[in-house]
Amino acid sequence: MVNLDDLQNEIDVIDNKEIHEMLSVWQKIDKVRGIINKMDDAIRIKIKAYLKERKWDRYLDNETQIGVTLSMVKRRVFDEKQLKLMLSDAQMAQVIRTTTSERMSIVTPETRERLKKYVKTKKQKI
Repeated sequence: MVNLDDLQNEIDVIDNKEIHEMLSVWQKIDKVRGIINKMDDAIRIKIKAYLKERKWDRYLDNETQIGVTLSMVKRRVFDEKQLKLMLSDAQMAQVIRTTTSERMSIVTPETRERLKKYVKTKKQKI
């Protein structure tokens, strides 16, 4: 298991001119994040099962002052192709708002292999 203090020390002494060192430390952090995410998912499943078993939709723990709420969430998804057929360009501009932001993606060999299952690449014709 990785010691968090050791990771923090590595971050503090890293040479900002060497991206290889930064990515090496990021990879260690990502491994820890994966372990923690699995643990978080497991405990969330147990908490949800506990609440559902008792038919509770919320709970406040007096000792830790942590509250848990189960609620239904509706998510609307619009078929943009159908909207384009139904609306003019001016109407589309009024209805759809687009925002842009900068995002950095770091892909490890493991994630690259996992993504190959989902991403289709165009084969070059010879």
